[in-house]
Amino acid sequence: MVGLTSLFNQDIIEQTENMQQANECLNKIIGPHELFDVGSKDPLKFSFNGERIGGITIGELIYGKDVVFKTSDQMDMRYYCITRPIQGTPIFKKSANFFHTNYCTAAIVSPFDKFELEVEQNCVQSFISISRPLLENTLAELIQRPLSTPIHFDHSMSKENEKMNAWWNLLEYLTSAHKDQFDFSCLMPEIKPNFEYILVKTLLMSQPHNYSDLLYGSNNRVPTYLKHAIQFIHENIHHMIRIEDLEQFLGVSRTKISRDFRHFFKTTPQLYIRYYRLKCIQQELLVAQNGNNITSVAMKWGINHLGRFSIDYKKLFGESPSDTYRKAGF
Repeated sequence: MVGLTSLFNQDIIEQTENMQQANECLNKIIGPHELFDVGSKDPLKFSFNGERIGGITIGELIYGKDVVFKTSDQMDMRYYCITRPIQGTPIFKKSANFFHTNYCTAAIVSPFDKFELEVEQNCVQSFISISRPLLENTLAELIQRPLSTPIHFDHSMSKENEKMNAWWNLLEYLTSAHKDQFDFSCLMPEIKPNFEYILVKTLLMSQPHNYSDLLYGSNNRVPTYLKHAIQFIHENIHHMIRIEDLEQFLGVSRTKISRDFRHFFKTTPQLYIRYYRLKCIQQELLVAQNGNNITSVAMKWGINHLGRFSIDYKKLFGESPSDTYRKAGF
């Protein structure tokens, strides 16, 4: 893996002939899984040569012998993972379905997917992992509402998909060897989030998933009254907003409001209010204006239960309010 030595901020280089050590390396990159020797006498020649920026890891993965990669039945992985063979044709299996992956047909899996990947000795894979909070928070920002269900991608990533092919071209451009002539290190704090955002946003716009219709606006015929509901929430987010308040303001029954929120926005009014309030708090913590502390910022945006606030915040953004606050330099 070359080309991002100045852009990516953490090298990950592992080589081992020990199966347990190979498992431990992949556990750090993707989370819980199992790696099985299929019985050939050839020694393991595991190597991972990659780099990490924020919540994204990109690298080259080699096992050097026939193995089976299997997700854990008890625990989910922590990352969305993409594997694209440069050499070889691993077999992706999920339930009764399977397909051969190759350079033109990669595979993408979600942290909660249960699957197997049969990998032959000569296989060389381009490997990308993206943290679940990074991917889900980016999508929530794009569709301007919390996710009601996890993201499920179509598992097969074909180069025949022009947008997906363009995404691979973008990735290859960013990781190409001629980038070595540029030194981005002095700009890393400023540009790192942009590179994460560009790669994740373009992936979400390119590979089909269960939010694609919403992302592309095929449900754009939102009733006018729901647009007024969103505006009301935004303008009154500093205060306690109940479903009764929406009902009275809109002149529409709470049953219809809830039903249409689920149909058009894939969430409930209460979840959207919580999401938007937490998003406002996050934005203020990131700039940390006037030296306000976390408690004062949270209360300003209508939070009255700080313990529950911290739990909800970390669940949505993958970090605590204090972690966000520290990013602003306080």
